[in-house]
Amino acid sequence: MTQTAAPIRLGIIGLGLITQSVHLPNILGPLRGRFSVVHVCDLSAGLARAMGEELGARYTSDAAAVLADAEVDAVLICTPGAHSEIARQALESGKHVFAEKPYSYDPAIAARDAGFAAEKGLVLQVGYMKMYEPAIAEARRRMQAIGPLRLVRMTVLHPSDERQTDDLGIKRFSDVTQDQLEAARTQNQAEVKAAIAAEAGIDPVLFRNVLHGSVCHQTAVLRALFPKDSVEVISGHQDAPGSQRSEPPKLQLLGRIAGGPDWVISWNWLTHFPDYEEWVEIYGDHGSLRIDLPPPYKKAQLASLTARTVGADGQTLVEHWEPKGANAFTQELMAFASSINTGAPVLSDAGGAGRDAAVLLRLAAVLGS
Repeated sequence: MTQTAAPIRLGIIGLGLITQSVHLPNILGPLRGRFSVVHVCDLSAGLARAMGEELGARYTSDAAAVLADAEVDAVLICTPGAHSEIARQALESGKHVFAEKPYSYDPAIAARDAGFAAEKGLVLQVGYMKMYEPAIAEARRRMQAIGPLRLVRMTVLHPSDERQTDDLGIKRFSDVTQDQLEAARTQNQAEVKAAIAAEAGIDPVLFRNVLHGSVCHQTAVLRALFPKDSVEVISGHQDAPGSQRSEPPKLQLLGRIAGGPDWVISWNWLTHFPDYEEWVEIYGDHGSLRIDLPPPYKKAQLASLTARTVGADGQTLVEHWEPKGANAFTQELMAFASSINTGAPVLSDAGGAGRDAAVLLRLAAVLGS
């Protein structure tokens, strides 16, 4: 492990929405002393140049150049689609890796790369920022007080992407050729096809765009709440099959934490709904916990927690808990730096992402059936 107090020299591959709206403001702001951006890359040469000149960093449209750069200690991978192929190349080049989700559509690939990173003594972290919400850890500390647990219910109200991002001022260029876009699409489709090959009836678009694009955050929260327990899938329902949909579906999903409570995920695409909303409710025999999570691009917000516990006298005590400090996106990169510098365990590792991928594959199968 790298043992240094100097800023970690960072290469960024993929300069689109998540990089510009979240990661760069954090790296240039509260994390300035922990990271230094030295090399950036995007398939759009114009965007790479604009961002590189703005940051005073080297720039390229070839990811291999970043991986070959001896002055890059770690890479932030924020390209579209799954990230296991380029992450593996980065690990083979001796770089620590922070990869945005989805890591891989195939659970075996994620598990394989987790093992490879450990063998190489490198950090491999996956971008599930919700796992770093202080309210998640606080809920885990309080679960015993409301147990035995009976139900975990997760609800997402998801407006169109445009309603969430139109005001962010993202730099975009139109210099990527159709051949380049088609090559990227073909590769992504091949990765999806390989991952679902053993299961009949899976809708590849639902699997890629909805389950791995969004529902993966809910499975990661389940993993954060119950890190040692397996997540079982029982059933799933969608409001309309792919051939009849003009927009993403509403999904109602049901399962069980092994040896523990049932879980329900209600994920609902509501195109014109005013704001993204998400909450988690945990019910036990002696009370409940509710975690209200912030919208993805509200960078200043943290999740809050409401605890209701029933005392021996039958009275209900209600407590609102609102943490202070850095948002979850900042916290996950702080943890990445800490793992690189001190060897601290990775909370959101590729092995866990592989466990999520296995759950998402089972969900896709029950929805397809």
